[in-house]
Amino acid sequence: MMNAERFEQLIDAYGARPERWPESERAAAEQWLAATPGAAARLDQARRLDQALDAWSLAPASAVLREKVVASAPLPRLVRRPARLWWAGAGLAAACAMGMVVGANLADVGLTPASTTAAATGAMVSSSDSLSVFGSSLDLGKTS
Repeated sequence: MMNAERFEQLIDAYGARPERWPESERAAAEQWLAATPGAAARLDQARRLDQALDAWSLAPASAVLREKVVASAPLPRLVRRPARLWWAGAGLAAACAMGMVVGANLADVGLTPASTTAAATGAMVSSSDSLSVFGSSLDLGKTS
């Protein structure tokens, strides 16, 4: 549904020529224009703005300006990054290999996170009937 605010938005965004308006809203905007007396005056203002913008042109840049812009451009740098990239890749590969060696050795010994946690908690509970922490005694409730 077309209203005054949306009609203004269409003119501001697309100009005074209806062929520039979105097809989905063009028919509703043209009906609004025909039915609303103030809309024609607003469309005339937009038409004058469109004519002024169409008449305005920018002079091409002079040769002196182009030379100044080119002269102020930064110089290209020599790129020697492949060597740095190779060293980074070698370091990553070495770290991965070391992690695999350490992980394999821990698995051979039987020190995996699950086994160490289970063994430690089992040893603590079975070692005594009470646990002393900061001078207070905690009874674990072990009955023999």
